[in-house]
Amino acid sequence: MKTVTFFRLAMAAFCLFVVSAVSVPAHAETDISAIKAAPESIAMGAQYDGIDLTVHGTVPEGSDVVLRFTGPPADMHLREKGKLFGLLWMNVGKVAVKNVPNVCLVDSSRPFDQLGAAVASYRLEGLRDAVEVEKTTELPKIDVAHELILLKEQDGMYHESEGGIVFGKVVDGMQSYTAKLHIPSALSPGKYLVEAAVLRDGIIIGKNTAPVEAALVGFPKWLSSMAFDNSLLYGVLATIIAIFSGLIIGMVFQSKGAH
Repeated sequence: MKTVTFFRLAMAAFCLFVVSAVSVPAHAETDISAIKAAPESIAMGAQYDGIDLTVHGTVPEGSDVVLRFTGPPADMHLREKGKLFGLLWMNVGKVAVKNVPNVCLVDSSRPFDQLGAAVASYRLEGLRDAVEVEKTTELPKIDVAHELILLKEQDGMYHESEGGIVFGKVVDGMQSYTAKLHIPSALSPGKYLVEAAVLRDGIIIGKNTAPVEAALVGFPKWLSSMAFDNSLLYGVLATIIAIFSGLIIGMVFQSKGAH
């Protein structure tokens, strides 16, 4: 009798586990179709001056989308400048900042204040919680992470837009979308990622990513290879170019002075 009772209890527990495992909460993340970025490979030649990256995807009808283009995190070393004795501007402190993406571009289908707190981590200000600040010297009470974000925005490496994602037709309950992210000219070669977060009623219901790679081509690639593989020849060539550039500039100014 005890054996039968134990068996029934075990079966009941197993059934409860199975039901719990297959049950999906009302706001659990759902699958969305893979997004696509074009071009998938950014060719950085001598004429490269930035590029518009086109992102396509589909989401459930009635959803919102947030896109983010980011690069691998890296460490940065900054110097704080201040006046010495109220007269001379000098370096007064050092700061090491870790886990800083070299680029971060964000766009959304609607204004962020209409999307709720769930997208806070995708915004530029969300990076403040991700970066690690180490002060090697005593500095005034400043928000280093916030100031770094502002600096990156001025350089064009960080940018946040709203409403740049355009929706298309609805087919079988799924709606297409398209967005253009302007990739800055100062982008470094490397592997990057386009992240898509899909929201409904302020809740993230799906995520997906698309890889993008930036690589040097043509003369910049040859020059970079020479700098690493033959540093002596690279130094000689750089010196010759600098000398000829100086001579040409001098001749131009002399010709203008003659007139």
